[in-house]
Amino acid sequence: MKPIKDLNIVIGICERDGRYLLLQRKDSNPMWDKKWEFPGGKIEVGEDSKMAIHREILEETGLEVNTSMFFHHHTHDWDLEENILRVHIDCFHCLVGDGEVVAEQEKSYQTRWVTRQEALEMDSLKANNDILNTFFHEVIQNLD
Repeated sequence: MKPIKDLNIVIGICERDGRYLLLQRKDSNPMWDKKWEFPGGKIEVGEDSKMAIHREILEETGLEVNTSMFFHHHTHDWDLEENILRVHIDCFHCLVGDGEVVAEQEKSYQTRWVTRQEALEMDSLKANNDILNTFFHEVIQNLD
C-alpha cells in the first residue's frame, strides 16, 4: 500500500457578472497539465482558509476578492507513482472586483471567464468537476 501525503488547500469559484473564472494549469505532470482549474493553493502557516483564498486569488489573478463565502469541504485522492496525494480542499464562492485578470505566467497557460454550462464542459481537473457540481446544484440553486 502506498503512503498517503495530505495537503490542505483552498480554491475560489470567482464570479463576476454571472461568469466564472477558470485557469488553464501549467504543470510538469501530464495528468494535470493543460487542465482547467479554479484559482487557489496551499494554506500557509498562520493563515486560516479565508485569509488564504483572498491571498491566493490576488497572487494568481491580480483580482481583489470583494466577498468570499465558504460553501464546501472536498477531499480528493490523486494516485501518484510514489504515493497517494490526499488533497483537503476548502471551497469558497468569491465575488471579485473589476479589472483585467493577470495570471502567473509560470502557472497558467490562459484564463477564461465562462458560463455555468461552459464551466461544466471544460477539460477540468477531476476534483474541479466534483466541486462544480456541488456548487451549481446546491449553492447556486439556493441563490436563484
